[in-house]
Amino acid sequence: MKTVAAVRNALLGVAILAGAGISAGYPEGSPAQAQVAPAHQDAAAVGETFVAARQALLAKDGSGVLELLSRESLARVERTRKAALDGEMAALGPSEKFGALGLQHYLKPAELRRMTPAQIVEFGLRKNWLGPNVITQAGMERVSVRGDRASGTLVVNQRPVMVPADFVRENGEWRVDLTRAMDLTDAIVRGTAMATKRSEDAVVREMLDRAVRNQAPAR
Repeated sequence: MKTVAAVRNALLGVAILAGAGISAGYPEGSPAQAQVAPAHQDAAAVGETFVAARQALLAKDGSGVLELLSRESLARVERTRKAALDGEMAALGPSEKFGALGLQHYLKPAELRRMTPAQIVEFGLRKNWLGPNVITQAGMERVSVRGDRASGTLVVNQRPVMVPADFVRENGEWRVDLTRAMDLTDAIVRGTAMATKRSEDAVVREMLDRAVRNQAPAR
């Protein structure tokens, strides 16, 4: 379970914080064909998006966080809040199920229905769902740009972590793309379930139980 434990805090951000309830709709239009720019300019722009996301998290700015997510990320995680409300989780992947169960643990159905997506994100930040030091110690190195997609090495406390830092250019702007991190999580859970001869649901619930026990109290 060491591999699963290594991504637990990141999962809280990916599957709960970012997927806290994307019911605000998607940006208009389709991904624009951006003008070709020198690689170093694109890498710098990706870095600016990362810094903006980090600053939004530090400021506990829910709207700012959501505005920096890609459409694909929003489409992937929109199911999370709905599943947390209606309890229909059979069709969810492990990362989405983790997020839905996490929301059910932290918020009552009436609260989920009443709160906007931005308010849920801000609630999660106040509760230290990412851990008390993850955001302040996070950084990114070695940005690689390939057309309208980019990735970097995510580091926490100057140490690389296995969760990918991915970005996609939409309408000429770089956005944080969570889909590969969620796919990685799904693969880890499924592999762990197979290796330990348990169900995926059992692995997900164990991860959530450990995450809940390890959360620092809100300040």
